[in-house]
Amino acid sequence: MMRYFSVSTATWGSKIEMPAFEFTGSRALNAGRSGSAVFKVNDPDVSEVVTLESIAPLERILVAEEDGNAVYAGLIVDIDEDLDSGTVTVTHYDIWWILARRYLLANRDGTAPAGPPLTWTGRSLATLANLVVAKGMDGDPAARYDLPLIMSADVAGTHSRTYEGYKFVTVEDALQEIMNTYGGPYVDFDVRWAAGTETLEWVMRSGELTTGFWEWDATAEKSEVFQPRLRTNAEKVANRVIATGEGQGEDVLARSSSLFIDDIPALERVSSYQDIHEGVKLQERATADLYSANQTTKQFSFRIPVGGSVKLGDLILGGTCRVKTTGFRFLGAGWNNWRLIQFDFDRHWITLQMQMIGG
Repeated sequence: MMRYFSVSTATWGSKIEMPAFEFTGSRALNAGRSGSAVFKVNDPDVSEVVTLESIAPLERILVAEEDGNAVYAGLIVDIDEDLDSGTVTVTHYDIWWILARRYLLANRDGTAPAGPPLTWTGRSLATLANLVVAKGMDGDPAARYDLPLIMSADVAGTHSRTYEGYKFVTVEDALQEIMNTYGGPYVDFDVRWAAGTETLEWVMRSGELTTGFWEWDATAEKSEVFQPRLRTNAEKVANRVIATGEGQGEDVLARSSSLFIDDIPALERVSSYQDIHEGVKLQERATADLYSANQTTKQFSFRIPVGGSVKLGDLILGGTCRVKTTGFRFLGAGWNNWRLIQFDFDRHWITLQMQMIGG
């Protein structure tokens, strides 16, 4: 059963159950998502709950719960009141929205551009992702900067990062750069109610993120798989990537990476990373860009019912969906393994977005 709550961003508690007529939400690997909620405030019982306090922008966050488990949380950002229809529509954004508005700074005042650089060395890429998020929560007043976010332990590695204050790098931009580095981690913020409490918290997951396995036979007579779709796309394919970094004209730093494994024409891409001034890091970006776009991609999606055999709370981004299908021209009949990269939901349906593992 799905229920919806408004929670205070000052205490991450103070739950108020919200009578949403419609509610949508979404979560994705390595990216922020959003959703909306519709309230029919012409109903006096609904109007009594949907107040200035319960849907105050930025002061409240909406949480979707299934069978007692929090499955999504979105910060209230936009409210559209329609008097003629008697509805209030709330737009909400997940925790990535906040991380896009936090910067990697030693000082958070007028001296920020001249402040000392932030430097971490000898860490794994997944740990660097954790460190930049933790730094985004380090500020004064602490009660406003802190987020109820659980992170994994520090892990040694061979990677380093330096962030100059005058560049004003956001936490989200730093995460994107780390995730897009060759061998970079996947990142997910899993939401939950803190153990033994009614307060909200997130668990930051960073790394390979392969936990989770679910199986569907879409060819079965009473299958719970609805509207299966396969998209095969070659628009972003490149078999040679040239990455450019700092510098201008013929002095610009550049590195390239190529891989010609399919019988297709040469397709080149030039990617600009003006903040990178080290050849080794620029080579990592060129290699990462190449391997992310060296082959035609297959993206698979289908819908399953809310309350079906696989619950919304069972889904873990990055996990494996094993699906049996038939009839697709660009996919052999039988079982295939897919990586769950996103799910979207409303009151009735969950839509799974997947990419083929190994392709």
